[in-house]
Amino acid sequence: DTSTMAELDVDRFFIRLEKLHSHFIKHNSAVWGTSDCLCLNRGPLDKDDSNPYMKSAIFHQWIFGYELPDTILLLTKDGQLYMCATKKKCDFLQDASKKIPEGSPIKKIHLLLRNKEDSNEENYEILSKAGSLGSKESKIGVIMKEREINVSGGGILGPWEAKLTEAQEAKEVSLVDVVPGLSFAMSIKDDTELDLVKRSSILSNKVIKHGYAKKMEEVIDSEKPITHEALASYVDEILENPSKIGLKVAGEDVQSCYFPIIQSGGNYDLKASAQSTGDKLSHDVILVSLGARYRNYCSNIGRTFLVDPPKKVSENYELLLEMQEACLEAMRPGNPAKAVFKAAYNFLKDKDEELVKHLPKTLGFASGLDFRDSHFLLSAKNPAQFRPGM
Repeated sequence: DTSTMAELDVDRFFIRLEKLHSHFIKHNSAVWGTSDCLCLNRGPLDKDDSNPYMKSAIFHQWIFGYELPDTILLLTKDGQLYMCATKKKCDFLQDASKKIPEGSPIKKIHLLLRNKEDSNEENYEILSKAGSLGSKESKIGVIMKEREINVSGGGILGPWEAKLTEAQEAKEVSLVDVVPGLSFAMSIKDDTELDLVKRSSILSNKVIKHGYAKKMEEVIDSEKPITHEALASYVDEILENPSKIGLKVAGEDVQSCYFPIIQSGGNYDLKASAQSTGDKLSHDVILVSLGARYRNYCSNIGRTFLVDPPKKVSENYELLLEMQEACLEAMRPGNPAKAVFKAAYNFLKDKDEELVKHLPKTLGFASGLDFRDSHFLLSAKNPAQFRPGM
């Protein structure tokens, strides 16, 4: 909510804006679709908040520390940043626009105030010029997937997105998707971010230990039936309010990344999109995964609880732990993401070939402000490299 808006952290804003700009210039053809400028728009707030991981929302949290809904942002190669928004949001950037660091590749911040008189015609004109609309060669980098919602959302952004579509249809400009560029630019975390991810992970760990495991033991000891879904709801409430297990964390700082997944009884879905069913928890091999989100930074934890397991199951589990070690060994700066999958595959092929066919297609993913960044999947084919601070 921008009505109680705090101040922009100006220093951090410039560090990240410059990081974005230099990545955009340096890796322009690799991940930015050879675009000439970036038009990174944030639509109006999602009424039902059905997707907290929209790229524009993540980008805003990263660059501003807040979300500024219904905002047009345009960044050019020569370091001109344009923002078209309501007065309150322009005021938020006012201070930064006067404090551009010396020698910065960012040359000027243009704040375009919403103008109801001319329905923003003049603003759109300035933006069109900045993005070289009308020149066939011009390529504008956008968040392609969100454009449809933006058009239908109206406000300042709707008509501008419609203009971009018209220009593209008239072959006056080409629009290219720059989501990969955003993913790569934001993938290396600074110390503040690494600290938040760490806190988020500690929280996930404590919830599984003092929330989930405790409850599961009670359920098993008392032999009272409980469904996967009911147990997942119990854990979800702790994630949303950790004071339930005696943790002192400000309520507004923490949420659940997704509804916890609890599975047992021989039916297991290892995808991140799996659901906790209404079936009763059976006391055999119990899988649980959950994730805390601390100040918007995500973590994820998966655990297997073996209740009186057959010998073969225990042996396989021990083998998996060894396999995990081999995977971690492959996760070194300079190695590609696919090296992790290869390490797992080779390990199993060597130890127990029968298990190879049970390997999921991906063994994990990068997390941060985005819960699951699809550009950093630990799959058999992903060439993206590990870098320090990822």
